[in-house]
Amino acid sequence: MEVKQTESKSFTVYAADLGYFEITARKYKDDALNIRESYQGTCTPSFHLLSSVALELFPKLLIAFEVCKKYRDNTEASEDDIRANILTEIKRFNHDLSALYNSIPDLMNHLGIEKVTEFRNGFVWEHRFTFKDGKNLQIKDVEAVRYGSFAKNRDVMTLCVFDNRIVELLNKVEAYVQTKSLTMRDALLGSANLG
Repeated sequence: MEVKQTESKSFTVYAADLGYFEITARKYKDDALNIRESYQGTCTPSFHLLSSVALELFPKLLIAFEVCKKYRDNTEASEDDIRANILTEIKRFNHDLSALYNSIPDLMNHLGIEKVTEFRNGFVWEHRFTFKDGKNLQIKDVEAVRYGSFAKNRDVMTLCVFDNRIVELLNKVEAYVQTKSLTMRDALLGSANLG
């Protein structure tokens, strides 16, 4: 008896590879929040490192979902082809949160972000989020928070007064990506319109 395959290769990549990627992003976020709670009142680089990584991975998932969507009805492409295309797309951004967020207007709009810019001088390397309500938020570049004075662009200062807003942003980004993930799952299974 022959079993008919009901899921596309893009669904397999979505479910397996992107499922793991999403769990990883969520764990970075959860670990950041656990560290923040454990060291309440203390400025810790671990919170900023994990937050920066999570805030990078969540939007990259959105890009990966779009690649899976593109391959939904493609029977010629292998799972390796789809993964390679995802890697090409997300590597374009490296760790540049400014370019990454600005490339996803729906996410920016949902989060109420007007713009994200990179700022670096001899002392600071960060991505500055400007919100439509006039508030601002600084997120350290991953390299800057890891290497400090020895980063490609030197960073010798961590500002922790925005930590509560970082927590809020992490939660909102995660919720948005989770909603998009469920929509993509349904679409790849054929039960939703991809339009």
